[in-house]
Amino acid sequence: MARQLMLILVLWHIGSTIQIIFIGFNPAVADDLFTISSLSVDTSAQDANEARQLALADGQERALRSLLEKITLDSDHKRIPLVQKAKVGDFVQGFEIANERRSEHRYLADLTVRFKPYAVRTFLQEANIPFSESVSDPIVVLPVFQKNGKNFLWDDPNPWRDTWSDFEWDTGLLDLLVPIGELVDIAGINVRQALKGEQQALENFTSSYGTKNALVVIANLDFDIQERAYLNVTIRQYGNLTNSVRVEKFAADENEDIKALLKRAATGVTKWLEEDWKHQNLLTFDEKRVLTVYFPVGSLDDWLSVGSELSKITVIRAINILILSPREVVAEINYLGSTDRLVSFLAQRRYDLALVAHNWTLTKREDTEDGILNYNDRDGAEPLTERVPINATPVDDLLENMNQDPEKIKIPLDSLAPLDNLLVE
Repeated sequence: MARQLMLILVLWHIGSTIQIIFIGFNPAVADDLFTISSLSVDTSAQDANEARQLALADGQERALRSLLEKITLDSDHKRIPLVQKAKVGDFVQGFEIANERRSEHRYLADLTVRFKPYAVRTFLQEANIPFSESVSDPIVVLPVFQKNGKNFLWDDPNPWRDTWSDFEWDTGLLDLLVPIGELVDIAGINVRQALKGEQQALENFTSSYGTKNALVVIANLDFDIQERAYLNVTIRQYGNLTNSVRVEKFAADENEDIKALLKRAATGVTKWLEEDWKHQNLLTFDEKRVLTVYFPVGSLDDWLSVGSELSKITVIRAINILILSPREVVAEINYLGSTDRLVSFLAQRRYDLALVAHNWTLTKREDTEDGILNYNDRDGAEPLTERVPINATPVDDLLENMNQDPEKIKIPLDSLAPLDNLLVE
């Protein structure tokens, strides 16, 4: 799910204070996350034209409902207000039709609908329903199948890996990658290393897929005394996102075969992962905070790199730079939710935010450091009110010395998920 855009650095003076605000918009993320693809429509009417109109209207209505449920918690789905049929078009940005077929009274097609992000966000905010639009970093899935005391990852038969390879999910929030078991995969990690969660082996393997996140899903197939199949599924997460273990049991329903049971288990696992991700990344608007943060830098490029990373964090709504010197930056971060939550989001990006000598200090964690640090709630802590760095240089002079034109500074990003500025006071 590689995303790219250009982030523009805007510079101006307000009184004697120099401020820099990062402003960004990522149409690629919006187009993908706020799009419902390949929705089948099948409608009959008195003639084909009427059937077509009814099918497109019904498809757009179902697509909108699917989108609203995709970015909200299951527990809130019943609270989502119904959108009147006549109002559905207000949310639609455009649609595409594929595999169109029609007869005298029937119309069939596959519909892809793109929705207006601002309209959707405003609708949920006015309904006081939290939602998530943070897309995860890629997560490599390693499906281990256990039967009769034997473990299978790349070796056949592994119907659990086949299930994940063939499985289609449409969360839009989780970027799950399932290796197909090529020679490079087999050489990269073996079943023993995956089961033991060997850190170095997992890091080396996931890095070949451009990520640091792994999901080891272990399905142990067994049978009860009535010869009914069941699966004990162990879910282990590794990497930047979280480190956790969960165990779920899936028993076969009457007349349900092993293949269907495995598919239902994979669906259940992805649904739990999606819901857990939403909980961690919910956007709520009842808590808006500002924190002044000190960040040591070696150059302007260092800060621009940090700024691009911070702009990917959905709870951060704006970054105002108050002081910029060759060695440090003092920035005002506007964010949603508690400080603990901000710390957690930063930790996902391997940034540590902590109080150092009464100053909130942001540091980039070394890639070799393990785990994610835990923090106590610091919402009541004394924030940094003023800090003038040694040998501070006016921003204009600094940019001139670095041969940087503030009108032309642009940064390519991989991901950004901002809300429209009108949603944030």
